[in-house]
Amino acid sequence: MRWWLELPLSSIVELWNSVWGVLGPAIIAALILYIRHPEKFEKIIVHVARFLSLFSGEFEKKAIAREVSYIVSSEFAKSYRIEEVPKVLVEWGEEDKALLDLERNLLLIVLRRGRKYRHENVARALLKAIPELLAPEVRAVYSPKLVDCLSAHVARSLASDRLPIVAAINEFVASELEKDEEAREILTMLVEIDDQSLFSRVLLPELVEVAALRYPHRDPQIDSEALNLIKTLHGIVRGAASNPLVCGKYFNALFVRVARPEKVEALLEPHVKFVERSLNGCRALKRIYILAAGKANIAAAKLLRARLERELERKGLALEASEQAYAGRYREKPHMELYVCRISIKPSR
Repeated sequence: MRWWLELPLSSIVELWNSVWGVLGPAIIAALILYIRHPEKFEKIIVHVARFLSLFSGEFEKKAIAREVSYIVSSEFAKSYRIEEVPKVLVEWGEEDKALLDLERNLLLIVLRRGRKYRHENVARALLKAIPELLAPEVRAVYSPKLVDCLSAHVARSLASDRLPIVAAINEFVASELEKDEEAREILTMLVEIDDQSLFSRVLLPELVEVAALRYPHRDPQIDSEALNLIKTLHGIVRGAASNPLVCGKYFNALFVRVARPEKVEALLEPHVKFVERSLNGCRALKRIYILAAGKANIAAAKLLRARLERELERKGLALEASEQAYAGRYREKPHMELYVCRISIKPSR
């Protein structure tokens, strides 16, 4: 029989009161924090897991899983709009890899055996997990070089306030990617595209959608077209795109930037004519993006959307449009009112 069962009731009550007097306030405070500020509560748990990871490889796995899960839920889910954050499980293995089990909503991350610095482990876990979180088809359809560049860029953005993890990601970039001239060019272009908030709102949706349609087949042409899309967007953000049209086998998109306060309907005519010429030159055109920055330009962009929808529907085209007005980075300005409208041209039946 357990010793506490032999104690008189008064002693048990006294012992309970003593324990509750010490732990009760902490438990209540933790419950209040969990209910009111779940992200802060999770951050505390992450720190506790970090401390415990110093003493055991099993705790190290749990600490990595906790931290990756926290970064995914607090940063990735907000930026890239995943509906449900998967449970993260970390195991040791022979090589770094990740697998997303959609049925169980489980993200399994396998890291090479051998104790490393925790920040390096978290960085390796993020680099492998990100393509699975974006879309499991991405890694199968695109070249390893492009996937690694996308992973490195997203991982650095997510961990931007965790300097040791960013340093570990940069070590990977330096050892694996910067030796390749094309990879260095891609990484630079991704940064500049993201500086105008077009990475998550234009580039990634295009890459993910094409990957889902193409999966499970690989085609070298898809990599060259994806690189052309990146170069076109890079030219747009730098104001150097002579022809902002991508017309290929897999990617077909037109980009219209409203860069002047064209409030008068007649001044929208050049944009309308440009879209019509592009449609005639690229019969496979699937999407039209209208981009704008600043209140006056956004107002003009919305007028242009309405005008284009009328003109295109008059031609018998079925359209599906969505728009986002948001605050984001724009060139040297950290906060700017931005606008992206995506007009999808549905295939005719």
